[in-house]
Amino acid sequence: MSYLIGVDGGGTGCRVVVANEAGDVLGRAKGGPANIATNLTKSRENILGAVNDAFAVAGLDTAEIQSSTAVLGLAGSNLGDYRAQLEPTLPFARADIISDAETTLVGAIGEADGCIAAIGTGSVYGRRDEYGFTQLGGWGFLLGDDGSGARLGRDFLHLAILAYDGLQPHSPLTREILDEYNGSPRDLIELAMKFTPRDFGQFAPRIVKASKTGDENAEALMAKHTEIVRKSIDAIGFDPNKDFCMLGGLGPTYLDRLDDKYQNASHPPIGNALDGAVILAKQLLAKS
Repeated sequence: MSYLIGVDGGGTGCRVVVANEAGDVLGRAKGGPANIATNLTKSRENILGAVNDAFAVAGLDTAEIQSSTAVLGLAGSNLGDYRAQLEPTLPFARADIISDAETTLVGAIGEADGCIAAIGTGSVYGRRDEYGFTQLGGWGFLLGDDGSGARLGRDFLHLAILAYDGLQPHSPLTREILDEYNGSPRDLIELAMKFTPRDFGQFAPRIVKASKTGDENAEALMAKHTEIVRKSIDAIGFDPNKDFCMLGGLGPTYLDRLDDKYQNASHPPIGNALDGAVILAKQLLAKS
């Protein structure tokens, strides 16, 4: 038997499933961050560690990994030559590395046409129509990922520093965060120089919560990124008559802030990115 492996890898962590040829899941595991544009070597280590763990959970011999078919939906696969670097080093019999947006879309809406907004540590948008799959965003933390938890965290820390310098009015949360770093940006900046997107993203739940309780800086930042999210959804080809899902840790938060036409069109996903990866792995095996 050739087993199917589905991988969902992003800036916060990776998830892996192993399934039989019919697509029935036999084992699951989790690993560390797997955005291959952020750290290719560590991402590979985290992915393969989780694959081994999933086979162990399933009670399967890890030697079977070499005859398996894998689809890896990975953040960063649309950038640089990271995909080309990683693919030859994988131990699977057949493997396809694609955007995590595509596996997420397939998991969320199945075979239907429509679009998704996936907003967590990073952000990306995807659409499928008669021409195939189209992606918007997913450009990474440095110059992209608007609306994401990482960008919210980074931008709010910047607001806190502006407030310290008198260039921006303070709000309760900017004062609170600076107080946690001895009331000055010095310690915060020193630590932030080593922050990963995941580290910045850890501030996002506090920002969302503060925006709901009237914190002016938190609300202003959420409003700014909500508008970018709205424009991105329109740009990817939102159609109220086609399937639409908002996913990720922050997807429902932004959906609550959008107009009724988006809320009325949105529906819960029928599955997740791992489901999508297994579906695509099954198709890849069939083609081979």
